[in-house]
Amino acid sequence: MPIEQAYSFIEGHLKSIGRPVQAFCGIELRVPEPLSFDKWSSFNVPYLEQLRKWNLIFGNYSCVCRSNIALDVHPPATTSMCAFSYTVPATAKGTTFLLSGQADIGSDGRIVAESDTSPAAMQRRARFTIDTVSDTLNKLGQSWTETTRIALFHVHDIPDLWGPALFGSLGEPIQRGLLVYRARPPIVGGEVELEARAVRQELSIATW
Repeated sequence: MPIEQAYSFIEGHLKSIGRPVQAFCGIELRVPEPLSFDKWSSFNVPYLEQLRKWNLIFGNYSCVCRSNIALDVHPPATTSMCAFSYTVPATAKGTTFLLSGQADIGSDGRIVAESDTSPAAMQRRARFTIDTVSDTLNKLGQSWTETTRIALFHVHDIPDLWGPALFGSLGEPIQRGLLVYRARPPIVGGEVELEARAVRQELSIATW
């Protein structure tokens, strides 16, 4: 649903199950097309304003993980929410976590292998996202073993994707499979994005 309608939908669902809006911890967006860095900054303004209304900004940091994907096939006409995540009290021991989507863009804003979609460049871009997500998992005291879903977004071919240089290096966790979408990161020039999570339950909710 369009993002403007999604906020009230999230509030309503959380209220219906007795959870505060601060239980909201993740959102998955689909955007019509990749944006320039300037347009990306403007794109974030209303979203951050909403998080402030919900008291989900800590200092300068968002408390909500987010992915923003530009579908290559049948993109939405406007920025839309396709999923969201929230916390509930645990009934058994276990690990759960969400990570924001990791594009092939460094923390300095530089795009990996910018303007290059050759086989070698696509492998380099994919390797960067794998290494960066691995580092984030390590910082959380977790590993790929705990993940329940791994999702990859790309358009151009990535040679030997399952080989030891790329996802084959993950070992046993890859036995659970990998979701692959024909899509790009939300920034112009990005070509690969990677998501990883560990969740206890997934629901499909009617929106009509």
